[in-house]
Amino acid sequence: MRNSITRRVARLALALVAVTGLSMTVTPAAPAAAACGSTVFAKYNTLNGSIVGGWKLMQNSACTERWGQIVVDYAPDPTGLPYAVMVERQIKTPYGYYTDVAYTKVSGIGAEGTWNTTHTPNSSGENDKHRICWGWGNHSGNPPSTWSGCSDWYFG
Repeated sequence: MRNSITRRVARLALALVAVTGLSMTVTPAAPAAAACGSTVFAKYNTLNGSIVGGWKLMQNSACTERWGQIVVDYAPDPTGLPYAVMVERQIKTPYGYYTDVAYTKVSGIGAEGTWNTTHTPNSSGENDKHRICWGWGNHSGNPPSTWSGCSDWYFG
């Protein structure tokens, strides 16, 4: 009698584990959100295999602002061209997305350091999206008229 009760309890426990495990497997996971206070995207410039500078799309710790950033870790030739970055924000409307703001920043010529564009608002979901474009400014400190490349669009 005791063996049959033990077997029934064991079968019930195995059935419960199997059903619970199956329901956990079938339940879809929630999509992962980008970490706040981090780099959303980065594009680096290298020299002889070492990173000498780059362009970044950054966001604050509350995920309410995004901005473009230039980081130069190696002082290039002082006669060279400065780094340039543009952050662009588009807002969703019933008619599609439109460009709300586009801010640019150009690094110093032949200087090491960090330069940030003006911060733009950011909201979660599909209400707005951001990207950065990168390239080289001119000796007058102006951004390029055409950009070397742009990142994908990143939603809040």
